[in-house]
Amino acid sequence: MEYSTHQIKKGDTLESIAEKYQMTGKELLAFHNLYSPLTQQFFGDYLPIHIKTVIIPYQKNKEEKKNIDYTVFEQESRYRTEQLNITRIEDEVKSYSQLKKEYDVKFNLPHHLVQVKLCDFFYEFNPPALSRVFDFVSEVDYIRNNCLVEIDKLGRFSRLVDKDKLKVNWDKFKNERLNEIEFVKVIKQTKPQEYAKLLQEGDFQFSDKYNDEKDYNRDLFYLTLLDKYLYCSEENMEREEYTYQSQLFPDVLVPMTVRYDIIKKEEDLITIRKVWETVESEELLEKVTKGYEKYHQPLIKYKFSEYKLDLRNLFTYNLKTKTLEKAELSIIENIENNIKSECIFNLRKI
Repeated sequence: MEYSTHQIKKGDTLESIAEKYQMTGKELLAFHNLYSPLTQQFFGDYLPIHIKTVIIPYQKNKEEKKNIDYTVFEQESRYRTEQLNITRIEDEVKSYSQLKKEYDVKFNLPHHLVQVKLCDFFYEFNPPALSRVFDFVSEVDYIRNNCLVEIDKLGRFSRLVDKDKLKVNWDKFKNERLNEIEFVKVIKQTKPQEYAKLLQEGDFQFSDKYNDEKDYNRDLFYLTLLDKYLYCSEENMEREEYTYQSQLFPDVLVPMTVRYDIIKKEEDLITIRKVWETVESEELLEKVTKGYEKYHQPLIKYKFSEYKLDLRNLFTYNLKTKTLEKAELSIIENIENNIKSECIFNLRKI
């Protein structure tokens, strides 16, 4: 990678230099150390007296910025994921699904870029009828997960850099292969209004008006892969607020707080447990009670009991390379003794 240098002047700090070049202090420090000889490397929040210059990313002029090469990545990893979704009513399994995927992921952390490509996808459903719907969903997933993502200072999804490419791929799929899918053939013949709605929703999903940030940040793969560990040290993963979209009640958003607990350090690997905790309130209790009475009590009959939501992620990453090695995420939401939604998501680097 090309780089240049910044001559340190009186009054310069690590943060002020980083801000000048639209970076965070941690990003600048990591970039400097990556391209510096051992004697010129430093750590911490302050500029040592013996450091006279700081190495910075090459500063392109306006014309060059129009032609940024987004194909240069320092790291590449391949991941396999497995997601199990189970719905139980009175402890009896009513629906079950298993999704297995393989991704190729490339990182350019200094420029906050991540390239994702979904390479393989396997799914199984019970009842089997749901598989026919997923014949369509999986095709859309291949389009959606062949993308270049810009991430923010916390390592989270910020925007799609190549949204125009995704729209082109959706239009090509819609015109060439969509009507070959059995599920689509059936609704086109029997429910033309539903078919028109399907096309309309697809067009909207790949339009500039769609909320990509909300969508991708709720995707368990991106929720797990893109997180604070990419730019923050393990000691600086502070508590934060989070809003969870209930899976039992489609119109209920659950306020939560998130904490990061260090579980184990072993050479270059560190294991962290990320725990979401529900912010309980009378307002939330009223919403989930009404949601249960509307969506589930007509079938289950038993009245509302107690609402519980448990989210946690145990993940291991390499401190030096910032590479995620594995993760185990679980989401359990239930109305005690009545209905339970379970999701187990595992990710591993291969």
